Order: sequence, then structure tokens, then C-alpha cells
Amino acid sequence: MGFEPSRKSQRFCSIRCGNRKRDRMRRTARRLAVAVEADAGAVVPKDELKALQRQLATRTRICQRRVEILQSKLRSQTCEIDRLEAENSEQRQSNNVLQLEVARLKRAQRTNVQDLAHLAAWLVSLANAKGVALDPATLDILARRGWHPSKRQAGAPRS
Repeated sequence: MGFEPSRKSQRFCSIRCGNRKRDRMRRTARRLAVAVEADAGAVVPKDELKALQRQLATRTRICQRRVEILQSKLRSQTCEIDRLEAENSEQRQSNNVLQLEVARLKRAQRTNVQDLAHLAAWLVSLANAKGVALDPATLDILARRGWHPSKRQAGAPRS
């Protein structure tokens, strides 16, 4: 009989077993680190040491150059972000102005439509009261708007 996990992600039979395994791994890693340190104290020939120092210096220069390039890119991106934020702010202000203008135009249009409807109703009532027929162009306009002045409107006073 062996260990059977109760769920897929379970690796150990208990928390205690998992902790023991982790401790063993840490001890092994420490032993390896001590062994590497002991090897580091070994004598290295001068030629190898100089070659290693040159390699280290070369890699250091490469890394420093890469850092400089990345910092330069970061600075340019920062400038670009600042420019875009300023442009975004201007666009938002422009958008707000345009929205206010659209709202003003809608209010004006609504008022104009109400005024024209009032004038059309007054014109039709005046024409009916005087017994004057409206011209065909006016009748077409009123018909397009859903008014049929030739028909008697419900609730209209009779003369």
C-alpha cells in the first residue's frame, strides 16, 4: 500500500512530510554552496584569471550598454506619455465643448419645432375660421408632418 493523493495537486501524504522534504532540499543546496565556495578558494593560473576578468569586463560593458539603451528608451517613452496625456486632456476639453454645443443645438431645435408646430396649428385654425383653402405646398408640408387640415381634428371647435 502506498501514498494515494486525495486531489491532483497533493504531492505529500501530510504537511509534515512536505516540510521534511523541503528541509532536506535546503540542506542539500547549502552543502552544494559550501562545496562551490571551497572550490573558489582553489588556485587559478594567472592566464585563466586574466581571461576570466576580460570576459567579466566585456559582459559588464555589454550589460551597462543595454541598461543605457533601456534607460534612453524609457526616457523617450516618458516624454511620449507626457505628450499623449497633454493631447488627451485637450481632446477631452474639446469633446466636452462639442457635447455642450450638441446639447445647445438640440434644445434650440426642440424649441424651433415647438414654435413651428404652434404656428402651423395657428395657421390651420385661422384658415379654417376664415374658410380660406391652404395652398398645395403648405398642405404637402403639413401632410409630411402628419397633419391633415382638410379632415376635421377631434376636439376642434365647430363653426
